[in-house]
Amino acid sequence: MAESTSELERYLRLTPKSKALWEDAKNYLPGGDSRNSIFWAPYPIFVDHASGCHVVDSDGVDRLDFIGTMTTLVLGHSPKPVVDAVQEQMSKGMVYNAPSAHQVRLAKLLCERIPSFDLVRFTNSGTEATLNTIRAARAVTGKSKIAKVEGGYHGSHDQVSVSVRVDPAKAGERSRPDSVAATEGLGDGTL
Repeated sequence: MAESTSELERYLRLTPKSKALWEDAKNYLPGGDSRNSIFWAPYPIFVDHASGCHVVDSDGVDRLDFIGTMTTLVLGHSPKPVVDAVQEQMSKGMVYNAPSAHQVRLAKLLCERIPSFDLVRFTNSGTEATLNTIRAARAVTGKSKIAKVEGGYHGSHDQVSVSVRVDPAKAGERSRPDSVAATEGLGDGTL
């Protein structure tokens, strides 16, 4: 226990600016952040900048990033070829309310490289991706039940907000995992 106490004390000593930012953020963001999945007690570090596999927090502490934004940053933070391409594209427009040739090229590339891909649907977030996947699976199979990894994060919509952070000692039985409140009868409450 002494080791974990000393680690906590070290964290508190090294992160006063992150703590201050978190205290301020709680005035404007529920819980002090817009992504509950990245909150770690007693408060999260606030990142100032990142490059490669390193993040530098608001206190100037350089840290190795083992999460990579939930594994979406396979190339690391700010890889020069990606930054250059994004800057070039931004000079041509950031978001269009219509398809573009880039979208078709990327979809074609993915379908050609991944044999199991017949078609691709781009989404704005992992939450939107899992929500659409569940809808499609239910439409195709006619079944309503879904499988989810107990303790795993699969987005922030009601259908997967079950058993997200489970203490292994308290994990539920296969038939009744630990759950947070979820909307019952999703369609019943919508007009």
